[in-house]
Formats: sequence, structure tokens, C-alpha cells
Amino acid sequence: DLDVRLGFSLCTEEQDFLRKRKKYVAAALKKILHLEEDLKEHEVPVVAITTTGGGTRSLTAMYGSLLGLQKLNLLDCISYIGGLSGTTWTMANLYEDANWSQKYLEDAIKEARKQVTKSKICCFSLDCLKYYYNDLMERSKEGHNTSFIDLWGLVIESMLHDKKDEHRLSDQRQAVDNGQNPLPIYVAINLKSSYSAQAFREWLEFTPYEVGLLKYGASIRAEHFGSEFFMGRLVKRLSETRICYMQGDYCLEGKV
Repeated sequence: DLDVRLGFSLCTEEQDFLRKRKKYVAAALKKILHLEEDLKEHEVPVVAITTTGGGTRSLTAMYGSLLGLQKLNLLDCISYIGGLSGTTWTMANLYEDANWSQKYLEDAIKEARKQVTKSKICCFSLDCLKYYYNDLMERSKEGHNTSFIDLWGLVIESMLHDKKDEHRLSDQRQAVDNGQNPLPIYVAINLKSSYSAQAFREWLEFTPYEVGLLKYGASIRAEHFGSEFFMGRLVKRLSETRICYMQGDYCLEGKV
């Protein structure tokens, strides 16, 4: 079997997620709409939230929007949340908690407020600059290509966390494997250095299960992102990228 999944259908894990998520959605809709009978599986809609970027403005706006949906008892009606740039900061923080949508979001918002309003001078202190350098050097030794985008990812980490964040994309499976939260979809653009962004760009989707190029119908396991493939086979597996580096990709038009 190939290590690259070819086709435009959903992967098995995502199909399983949708079946489990429909139970939450059906229960929420029954309560909101005051239905007398349970919804059948084919009657349960698949609803998605799509968000756009804008740095801390989009981060705070997304927290507020999700809190509003929660107060209206609509959050459990959502099956997907898609984001890029600043909204991925919100998503990555939330999905570190396996049951975030079942908890009152005010607590998460308080932590985000603390991080957003703290002085950013510390992000450029000598200690932080040394940390950035050492982490990038270690990443390079592991075989990963490094660029300014990776440095930006580390700066984002310092701006939104008080310490090194070891969280990885595949870790977010614990937050969706039982259908307890909407499935996050992170979006980025693949570019080529020899072409302008207007002349060449390809959309990529990142979920806790897979990373896929929709244009070609090709997907790989989330934990294999950054590894080397040849003719559809994994030829050099690298360590999974920490989420902060991926946030650099989501915020800037990263090359994959």
C-alpha cells in the first residue's frame, strides 16, 4: 500500500468522526428545536464554521463568536471549524483540551486575554532569541527545512504561551476521536519560489488525521507532514512538527 492516500473521499477516521459527531448534533438540535422525536442519522445536517485571518483581531473575534454560540446552545450543532492565520491561534489553543466545547469558554478566554495583553518585549529578549536559534538549529539537524516562517512560528509561540508548547497536530485526535468537539481544519497555501502567489498557489488542508492537497486528491498522515515521500511512499520519516511551526505556515503563505 502507498503511504499517500489518493482520492477525494474522506479518510476512515474522519468518516468515523462524523458518525460520532452526529449524535451530539442530533441531541443539540432536538433540545433547541423542541423536537418530540430523535433525529434519524440521515436527517442530521453537517454544519461548518469558516473563519478568516487578521492576527489578534481574528483570534479574539473567534473566541467571542464561539462563546456566543455556546451561550445559544448552538456549539454542539457544529461539525467542522475551518480557519487560517489568526483564527488558527484560537483553534490550536482550544484543541489542547480534549473536551473544550463541553466547558465554559470564559476560562479559555481569560487565559487568551492574559497572553494577548502581556508585553511582547519578552518575545525578543536575549533568552528568547537564544531559544529561537537553538530550536531552529535542532530542527535543521533533524532534517527539516527551516525558513523565516519557522522563526515566525516560534515568535507566535512566545506571544501566546509562557513556555515551550510541545503540542502537535496529531495530538488533537484526542479532542475529536469521540466526536465530542467539531473537527478542526487548518488551511494554508503552497507556493513555489519561482512563481508569484498570483501565478501559482495550491490550497492545503490540515486536520488531526491528515494533510491534503485538494488539487491532486493526495493526502498523508498528519504526523508525516514534513517527511520525505517518493512515488507515493514514505522514504524518510522526520519527527512530527510542533504546532507552533505549523502556525507559522497557517499565518504566512508557507512553502510545503
